[in-house]
Amino acid sequence: MASAWAIAGCFAVGLALAGISRLHPLMVEAHEAEQLSAGAFPTLELNTGPRSRLSHRKNWLGKVRLAEHTEILVLAGHADSQAMAGAGTPGDAVDNQGAMPMQDGMRDELYWNLLTAQRIVLLGRQRGLNIRFYDPAAEDPALRSILDGEDPRTNWSVGRRHSEQGGYALEIHYDAYGDHGFGSGVIPRVRFGQTVVDEALAAEFGAFPSDFRGVLGAPERGITMLEIGKLEGELEHSLRDPATRDAALNTIADRVVRTIATALGIPQPQFATTVSPPLPLASPSGRPDGLPYPSAASGDAG
Repeated sequence: MASAWAIAGCFAVGLALAGISRLHPLMVEAHEAEQLSAGAFPTLELNTGPRSRLSHRKNWLGKVRLAEHTEILVLAGHADSQAMAGAGTPGDAVDNQGAMPMQDGMRDELYWNLLTAQRIVLLGRQRGLNIRFYDPAAEDPALRSILDGEDPRTNWSVGRRHSEQGGYALEIHYDAYGDHGFGSGVIPRVRFGQTVVDEALAAEFGAFPSDFRGVLGAPERGITMLEIGKLEGELEHSLRDPATRDAALNTIADRVVRTIATALGIPQPQFATTVSPPLPLASPSGRPDGLPYPSAASGDAG
């Protein structure tokens, strides 16, 4: 019998040949969450590429301690800046190897930012983290491009409010390929000070100086950025290949979740599992628990 992934792959190819847009990443994530809910948790040996070549210039130390149940907000980098400056990298496959974008009208970096962020939240909840995901375009696709960086619905605004309320905000990115990028690593929040979670993630992935490019907009607002790796080579291939995509996302999410949980002092037996317990399905709204997002104007939105 053909596997579910093979069937989904054939369906996606059929849509592409018919001139119809590829499957939305949230549809893909719903399928992958269904696999996890059945008890499967495939991983693989994944080389995410070189660590940040600026790690030796790390000029910060994460000392701010966070309570075990601190709410973690996970954001997908560039989720509100498509079709404009700052849309994210297309990736090496699209720019240099003739590959089609994973989704029409979306840079490949955002495609993988979305799926990676959602997988981190799905797995994090099962491992005992108080964690949620925010996507500005979950209910209105027009919000994929928000020109005003101070609009209350942007990653910057929602992440800033979350940090102001004592939470920890983490924005997921993939770095540019080749000499355009720097490699995997943490660009720590500047506002409110660097945390023990930032320090742990830097030990796992590498680091950037806190004043990288004169202090970026997210860190300036209290949001830590995590570059998973350059979108090229083995990392990009493992994500684009349907046969390894699920395991690649699991492997990345597992590294992030384990690192955060350890930094927060969550007991290892609670998250060091090889087979994941049932996970909630991702919904078309983009929230892993299937509930609608609060309005951006409400206090809970931050």
